[in-house]
Amino acid sequence: MAGRPAWLRGESWRIAEPPLTPAATGAAVLGAVVLVVGCFLTAGSDFTEGSTAATPVGVEVDQSPLASWYTSTQGMRGSIATSVASARAYLDAQDGASLRPLCVQLAAEGQQAGGLTPGPDPEAQRLFTSGAGHYETAARTCAQLFDGTRVPAAQLQAQVREALADGDRDWDTLATRVGLPMATAQPTPPAATGSADSTDSTGSTDGADGTVSG
Repeated sequence: MAGRPAWLRGESWRIAEPPLTPAATGAAVLGAVVLVVGCFLTAGSDFTEGSTAATPVGVEVDQSPLASWYTSTQGMRGSIATSVASARAYLDAQDGASLRPLCVQLAAEGQQAGGLTPGPDPEAQRLFTSGAGHYETAARTCAQLFDGTRVPAAQLQAQVREALADGDRDWDTLATRVGLPMATAQPTPPAATGSADSTDSTGSTDGADGTVSG
């Protein structure tokens, strides 16, 4: 008895007068057993909950708002990823007729992405904004292929590819930081080949249809 808690020792119980009947005594004993078992189970449950609370969960809690924000940008990131893939395909095919409107679209998407609600993590937001800025730069440079800028087309195309690669690098780093994948581009439409509106890699463009002048 000495090792038991005070609330389980016989002397702590008050026995009602007159003495209980055998049936009542049995019910009391059964109640005491249920009470002991219940206390044991409750103690076990408290230990489990205490152990869970003591487990470091800082990363999971910190990442939840970040992951939610990143997921909310999925539509915009997917649209840009598709435009970027199309731009590369049109550049490879030297398809100026398809590339020209795509540049306008990518520029608008880059601006929209930069105006989205900022994320909860400053570095993640910096990477997102920087990536969107690179894509917008690529679009502006791409437009110069068609506005009469006296810069060799090969140089402009190289700058477009470099800016696209810079945007991909920032957004890949962002995805790694968040722990979620980059957006996947939708299937790229087939590019025309050998059209009169194709850009060339040896001269500047005339601003009318992306063809080489001079």
